[in-house]
Amino acid sequence: MKIAYIVSTLKRAGPTNQLSYIIKYLNRDKFDPIIITLSPEPEESLKSRFVKMDVKIESLYLSRIQGLFLAQLRLKNLLAKYNPDVIHTQGMRADFLSANYFNEYKRVCTVRNYPYYDYPMTYGKIKGIIMAKFHLNALSKIDYPMACSKSVSEMLKDNKNFDINFIQNGVDNEKFKRPTKQEKRLWREKLNISLDKKIFVSVGHLSSRKDPITIIDAFKNSKIFQGSHLIFLGDGELRNECKHAIEGYENIKLMGRVNNVNEYLMASDYFISSSLAEGLPNTVMEALSTGLPCILSNIPPHKEILSFNNRAGFLFKCKDTKVLSQIIDNSVQKEYNEMTEAAKDIIDNYLSAKIMSQKYQELYGK
Repeated sequence: MKIAYIVSTLKRAGPTNQLSYIIKYLNRDKFDPIIITLSPEPEESLKSRFVKMDVKIESLYLSRIQGLFLAQLRLKNLLAKYNPDVIHTQGMRADFLSANYFNEYKRVCTVRNYPYYDYPMTYGKIKGIIMAKFHLNALSKIDYPMACSKSVSEMLKDNKNFDINFIQNGVDNEKFKRPTKQEKRLWREKLNISLDKKIFVSVGHLSSRKDPITIIDAFKNSKIFQGSHLIFLGDGELRNECKHAIEGYENIKLMGRVNNVNEYLMASDYFISSSLAEGLPNTVMEALSTGLPCILSNIPPHKEILSFNNRAGFLFKCKDTKVLSQIIDNSVQKEYNEMTEAAKDIIDNYLSAKIMSQKYQELYGK
């Protein structure tokens, strides 16, 4: 069975990671994948990862503007060349093309966020709402739209009366593994991280949606502040504000975007996310897979993850620095091995990449 995956690009981002997991664990005796990208690859691309998996990759090489006029015909010709049994899209541009021009194929798509929250926050209120309506209209025409989490599915049902099933995101637990004590020490030595301090790590864009300032303020006001370090991995429009907030605090570091997130996770003790919106966050699942207890804002996707085993972490109200400070202090008093076992349990038994891929393979075969 031929599966054509259509995406804008293979840029280094959560949705591309999820696509790589689906394909990595495909039964290649049954499924033959091809990837079609709409635009040229950006500087930070994961294309090489798919090449190593021996996946055929084609591209239309169109800018967004060119795509308005040329994408339909060029994509039609490519699909005629490969004649896939299933088209699987992710992202608004790919979903729009699939929804409006290719109903002769069986069509699957994955919704990676709640558009009515994510788009206005990213693109501005008016433009964002228009985009969300546009995207939802496209999704309604696709045979099998799938949300990436139960939370996104329920929000679309409850708020927009849009009935959509879900297949939860997963993480590659063969890559993200819990280190031994000796391995953790070696990673800290390599990354020049203190060997005898508690290490808290946060991964993601330094943006208003991820709300890093709440984490910084809460950490500075915690009782364990002096004996701990806080590390941020990621960059974004709030970088200067974050730099100003940590000025004079040697135990809070902004490392910027890095390509070795898994190494930092293996060197750390706890993970923190104060995000205001997510689909089903890769970063949280990667941290859990590495055995890190997670301190998370109480948005629905975070609640969904911890619902599998609530011993794996803690929840706090969004932007509540006082409660977050208390949880940071309380986290180090809990039985650490019990929390790490619970973290691994969530991934290995419920949210692994292999489980997710298997569910999509069952969908393709319907």
